[in-house]
Amino acid sequence: MCAFLYQCPHLTFPPLLPNFLLCCFRAVAGVNTPYSPSKPGVDIMKRLEAIPVFDYQLYFQKPGVAEAEMEKDINRTLKIMIRSIRKEDKMEETYLDITGVRKRGGLLVGLPEDPPPSSLLPESVLQYYVQQYQKSGFRGPLNWYRNMERNWSWNASSHGRKITVPALMVTAGKDRVLSPGLSKHMEDWIPHLTRGHIEECGHYTQMERPATLNKILIEWLEGVHKNASLQTTAKL
Repeated sequence: MCAFLYQCPHLTFPPLLPNFLLCCFRAVAGVNTPYSPSKPGVDIMKRLEAIPVFDYQLYFQKPGVAEAEMEKDINRTLKIMIRSIRKEDKMEETYLDITGVRKRGGLLVGLPEDPPPSSLLPESVLQYYVQQYQKSGFRGPLNWYRNMERNWSWNASSHGRKITVPALMVTAGKDRVLSPGLSKHMEDWIPHLTRGHIEECGHYTQMERPATLNKILIEWLEGVHKNASLQTTAKL
């Protein structure tokens, strides 16, 4: 059954993908986050230090610090973090700035104590998320960032291996963190890459432009199925 699996992760083209693809996936799609292979001998933390928009990931490293800030008022945290690029989602003259987080003393410092509602979070959905994070806290999600060195090292074991299954990369024109330009070298590692792009879209593509994204995904998957059927017929 593994040969028939498809992968389309939320917001990320998995950096660990090459170590899974040989046995697990027929095709893979990524949204916003581009694929970038790990390089042996490269210090991922030093690499992040050189990229200002990833300062928030460095802020997340010390256990307990980000948790304390984000869990203080979960309602506020979610309304600040999960917002679209729509005019009605702007918080007066400020926005969530992910650069200089450590120097500022926190991810949410300087942002409204009572932010306006987010169009991406209807009240019932917001309260569901709040209830879940009240139970679990943010430690689990934050631990992904704290495991980056291990993930980087493990992925480096596949250095030089290309992703040869059909792949789709969908970029968003207004994502302030994951700009489309970050994906410009993906064809070097993924020879069968198809691209989709949504210009008027921010970071939360699946929530901001679900119909447009689904259209891109469906058209691509139909092509993948068609090509797979042709290859099977040719073998017969």
